[in-house]
Amino acid sequence: MGDLRTEAKNRRLTNRTVLNGQPTKKTYLHLGDRPILSHTLQVFDQVPSVNRILVVVGKDDIERCQSETIEPYNFETPIQLVAGGATRQESVFCGLQIVPEDTDWIAVHDAVRPFATTSQIERCLAVAYKFQAATLAVPVKDTIKVANQDLLAVETPDRQNLWAVQTPQVFRKDLLLDAHLLAQRRGILATDDAALVEQFGAPVKLVEGDYRNLKITTPEDMEIAHTFLMGSTQQAQVKTRLVSRTGIGYDLHRLVPNRKLILGGVEIPFELGLLGHSDADVLTHAICDAMLGAAALGDIGQHFPDTDPRYAGIDSLILLDHVNRLVHSNGDNHDLHVQNIDATVICQRPKLAAYIPLMRQRLAQTLKVDSTRINIKATTAEGLGFIGQSQAIAVQAVCNLSLENDSY
Repeated sequence: MGDLRTEAKNRRLTNRTVLNGQPTKKTYLHLGDRPILSHTLQVFDQVPSVNRILVVVGKDDIERCQSETIEPYNFETPIQLVAGGATRQESVFCGLQIVPEDTDWIAVHDAVRPFATTSQIERCLAVAYKFQAATLAVPVKDTIKVANQDLLAVETPDRQNLWAVQTPQVFRKDLLLDAHLLAQRRGILATDDAALVEQFGAPVKLVEGDYRNLKITTPEDMEIAHTFLMGSTQQAQVKTRLVSRTGIGYDLHRLVPNRKLILGGVEIPFELGLLGHSDADVLTHAICDAMLGAAALGDIGQHFPDTDPRYAGIDSLILLDHVNRLVHSNGDNHDLHVQNIDATVICQRPKLAAYIPLMRQRLAQTLKVDSTRINIKATTAEGLGFIGQSQAIAVQAVCNLSLENDSY
């Protein structure tokens, strides 16, 4: 019997695999009608929070990567190719060297892990913003054995505490760079960047991922990947027969002095304004929540936490645009579009009727739909409660998303 470790290693699609009689690297193997790497790039291209993609490849592969995995697919996010090093760790460090100085966050992802979804990536980003470092991971399902050199089991860890780490892994840029520099000084080698950050002494928060977020390593993985792809295609065909999805949103903000009153992107003259981390546009926030609810993408607090300084005082129409693009590109719900929105503003003062047409126009422009798809109503609380005493404004919103822009 041969060495089981050697046999397992030989089953990997490690460096080159023979395809149609010619050796090819696994990133260029076709999954469906396109290379694996282009599938992976497509996912990140659809994440609104990602404004630049660096692809680290061998220096001899730059031209091939450009011509086979990037140019044919018209990605919108700027993509830059970088010559890597001899190991994964060296390659990540090569990429870090050319990251623009104004970059705050880095997401590191395996090129041959094409089934991550935009919602998983966004969740990992949101957690990293709070904890400085985060990675997707899934609980280990099998019992794990620790073996010695003779392949004799010497330990069985409690699998309740074991997680299989995936990517993306998201880090504050300065933290990741410092961890890599420390590893170089100490001669530390690791199989992922989270381990380097842990060696640096910083905690890494685990974000539960999905077992479908497969890293294609063996021939069996390719078979599974083709099955996943076929299943996704069939699922998409079923979804095209669905008429719509509906979500509801609700938000309330306190009225206070020395703040602007912004509703639906329109500044309304009044002695009080809404209190909040952003511009506190309660109407736009409720619409965001209704859209996220219809697409099963959580809520506004998950995507724009009030602990994140990036969103301090931000125009809520920017958040709405982000949500709209996220809904369009969600990996589980391709091509969802706003069919109609109906919102009710509950406000004792000021009177809003004169401003509603402009609100509808601003919201429609942001969502890239006709204003006839957006309805806004205003009512009072009949003098009752906080709202009735002009201490707060609340909004209820309903959003209908369709899988076809012109399905009606």
